[in-house]
Amino acid sequence: MTQAVGAFARSTWLQYVALFQWATPLGFFAYMIALPVTQIVFFVQLGVFATGPGNALYFALGNSMQLQANSGIFGVIATVSNERQYGTLPLLLASPANRLLTFMSRSVVNVLNGIVSVVFALGITALIYGLDLRAANLPLLGLCIIVISMTTAGLGLLFGSLGLVMRDSIIVANVVYYGLLILCGVNFPVSRLPGAMQVVAYSLPLTRGVMAAREAVAGAAFGHVAGLLAGELLVGAVYAGLGYALFRLLESWARRGGLQEAF
Repeated sequence: MTQAVGAFARSTWLQYVALFQWATPLGFFAYMIALPVTQIVFFVQLGVFATGPGNALYFALGNSMQLQANSGIFGVIATVSNERQYGTLPLLLASPANRLLTFMSRSVVNVLNGIVSVVFALGITALIYGLDLRAANLPLLGLCIIVISMTTAGLGLLFGSLGLVMRDSIIVANVVYYGLLILCGVNFPVSRLPGAMQVVAYSLPLTRGVMAAREAVAGAAFGHVAGLLAGELLVGAVYAGLGYALFRLLESWARRGGLQEAF
């Protein structure tokens, strides 16, 4: 157990080094500040133009929550697949470390980064659009933020595994990321989608988490959203499990076909 915890901690630290030590202050500023501000302002202004100023906070809150998918999907994909691009993936495949630990540890830094991103985004929302959190259940809202960050990381683990056999798995991630804007109740209720699309929406991370976060901001108690959060965690766990299974399958395929350096 001690060795497993140590391996998990070392792997997590290496993900932090790989993702952030190379970043310049300007690049980090753009990633952590410019992106949240521009996405929130764009969709709030678009939503206000379409539906009126009374709905500004609806769009602002939804997009603040959705920003966690940026770290959860793109950040995790970078840690899972980019080693291949820089020539170190064969070293990972040759490592004797526990595969499950090293695989899951790749999401930890991005989960934390997603939490920081949404806290900053909520601050921007409060500053620009007057988001009033005085009546909100803040501990519950914080729990929603943590849960969403974890579940979107599970989605990132799934698509990041494609990096073993695809050069441009990030293209798939882009489609998924923007699909979340349409399907997950970020800018309009899921109930407005066609029936088949609602089924897809509830099979994705973020949908239940966004609904729970809206309830938390309205002051709901934990019992009122417990089912939503449990469903969100279950969906995230399924995606993370599928991601690990796909990783092991493609790892075996890459070994047999000598594809480690082919992509």
